Amino acid sequence: MSAPKLNIDRSALEQLLLSRFFFAPSFGIYDGVKGLYDYGPTGTALQQNIINLWRQHFVVEEDMLEVDCSIITPSKVLETSGHVAKFADWMCRDTGNNEVRRADHLVEEVLAARLVSDELARKLAATSIDGQAPAKAAGKKNKKAPAPTKLEDAVANEYRGILAKIDNYDGDGLGELIVKHDIRNPETGNSVSPPVAFNLMFQTSIGPAGTSKGFLRPETAQGQFMNFARLLEFNNQKMPFASAMVGRSFRNEISPRSGLLRVREFTMAEIEHYVDPTNKDHSRFDEVADIKLPLLTGSMQL
Repeated sequence: MSAPKLNIDRSALEQLLLSRFFFAPSFGIYDGVKGLYDYGPTGTALQQNIINLWRQHFVVEEDMLEVDCSIITPSKVLETSGHVAKFADWMCRDTGNNEVRRADHLVEEVLAARLVSDELARKLAATSIDGQAPAKAAGKKNKKAPAPTKLEDAVANEYRGILAKIDNYDGDGLGELIVKHDIRNPETGNSVSPPVAFNLMFQTSIGPAGTSKGFLRPETAQGQFMNFARLLEFNNQKMPFASAMVGRSFRNEISPRSGLLRVREFTMAEIEHYVDPTNKDHSRFDEVADIKLPLLTGSMQL
């Protein structure tokens, strides 16, 4: 049985946290930069408590090997891992004001809003308020809100199917959705350009000559992988083992939103497990041997 969903006014909670300086936009006296935040004394203490609990539960309990690796990463490392070529999101531009939006989030936002409007329209059609016609009563309740619009059943089902697999669309697929369903910037009503790929890594140069290209790491995995041989030697050539790391990562998000949920600089706590494919014995496997995992096949996830 799943845990009950908390009924929280997210906007009010964020305002409270801001007013108490749990966190705040960085460089606020210079108008700030979207996606960058500072933690105040209480927010810093809370974050450290979470990290300490994570470290105790995973690193200490499982005898993991904790490391602390460089943030600046040479381009060659990230070329080999595929990040230079593929670590990208699809972005599109408002054709009126040139505002940049992340394409999959734009499609998701617009279709989800249409489904909410459809649900409201269906509820209003099934009831009346104070004996008035439903649509009229709804308009009376909030004159600024657009009238709810009922979708055809097939269209509503199509929208739900798209939202269920939104992460699987590439640029061409997102472009087709934008055209087919007339996806526009909801803030301006303007059409948007076809999606183009945007690499999310912050590029930098290493050294004064500027000839050695590097990036701020987008995740902590590469530093751990680069030290695999040293970690194996440290562990007396014994497998399996796990490495762990807590550190800052950086992603040049196209349109950072939702407060701390999507930012450009953030703390990651990441674990990498190393297993001998020919010998997967583990001294504590009996503790989880009878647990059944609720896994979905690839086709079921689409």
